[in-house]
Amino acid sequence: MHSRSEKFPKLIYILWAPFKAIWIALQLAWVMNCITQTPEYIFIQNPPAIPTLAIARWTSCLRGAKLVIDWHNFGYSILKVKLGQSWIVRIAQRYEQYFGNTAYCHLTVTDRMHKELTNWNVKGKIVTFKDSPPYHFKRLSTKEVHDFFVGFRLQDIVKKETLDANEFLGRQPYSPNETLMTLNGNECVSRQDRPKLIVSSTSWTEDEDFGLLLKAVEIYEEKAKKDKGYPKLLFVITGKGPLKSVYEERISRMKLQKTRVVTVWLESNDYPLLLGSADLGISLHTSSSGMDLPMKVVDMFGCGLPVCAVDFEW
Repeated sequence: MHSRSEKFPKLIYILWAPFKAIWIALQLAWVMNCITQTPEYIFIQNPPAIPTLAIARWTSCLRGAKLVIDWHNFGYSILKVKLGQSWIVRIAQRYEQYFGNTAYCHLTVTDRMHKELTNWNVKGKIVTFKDSPPYHFKRLSTKEVHDFFVGFRLQDIVKKETLDANEFLGRQPYSPNETLMTLNGNECVSRQDRPKLIVSSTSWTEDEDFGLLLKAVEIYEEKAKKDKGYPKLLFVITGKGPLKSVYEERISRMKLQKTRVVTVWLESNDYPLLLGSADLGISLHTSSSGMDLPMKVVDMFGCGLPVCAVDFEW
């Protein structure tokens, strides 16, 4: 049963959304029909579906162009997260199916989405293009990992979350010869006493249940109390989003011995280096439809990183 506080934001959204859609529709119609040259193809990415699909279809008919839709998710499924199973969502689904069926060609990012469009009986050809990681996402050598952590100062990040950063990380780290690696002359090796580095990136939204990971951390802590052979685990979580403060507050209340969970915001050039240095990647991405491809997993694969992910068909 929903409380009044939960229903009130939904009511505001329902009342406000039509005006927003009309405003965007007018803007799109103006911009797309101010183009002087007659296009042969019109490419759009879905979502957003409302009003983009309708305006794109109208423009393609007016200009005699072929409409190509790049499907990354479904707009109605995103709406369902906000409104639940309602008549508005059912109308949005029919709208998306109707205008989607008018396209000349469809591009999908997963085989599962390909199957879904086939079930819709869309008229145009469906082609699946699975995303690939950028070229600079790669596995780092042990020496490159060491050099990265000298500048990254993981010790300072851990210290923000706990007073015993040095104790948790092992021997005094982050000297020119000591990070999570040990440098002896020209030889660089991984320290045996270092914590295993586990990385996850998240947008801190409702379609990623971060509580699932925190529950796993609690289970690991219980197991580690009974078996001293369990290694220490350092979880580094990157990203920004609306639920970040909620989970950070929950993390601060956790009593951890064999694990640490730290949140950071990384510059774009540091993110692939962190992935290339880690021992394991975690993806909690499910998406509203469960049919789109989590790019974070693609990036991790590009770095030669094994991934523990929420299961769904690609």
